[in-house]
Amino acid sequence: MVKLEIELEELDYNMLIDNFLPQLSQHLRASGNPIGMLLSNGMGSTMAKGVLRTLSQEQKDQLTCDILNSNKEKLISSLEEGLEQKGFHLKVHSAAASAK
Repeated sequence: MVKLEIELEELDYNMLIDNFLPQLSQHLRASGNPIGMLLSNGMGSTMAKGVLRTLSQEQKDQLTCDILNSNKEKLISSLEEGLEQKGFHLKVHSAAASAK
């Protein structure tokens, strides 16, 4: 088995917020985060996006890891398919994201 580590930088957090707002909202509510409580009380998506954009870098990184980990199967499938197109036939054993 071969272990491959990938570090990500220059993520477009605004795009992630736009694309994953429902998932972020659900995660924040489940974790008891105060922003999640605001979202539960009917905060509009425009206002919710604005609030999420004001989070600290560490909070954005952790939420991004949560999104990546909760979409692990989709990411693995996309990675395998993309690599197959480039001539690398392989099966990804596992994947996990963590904030540094």
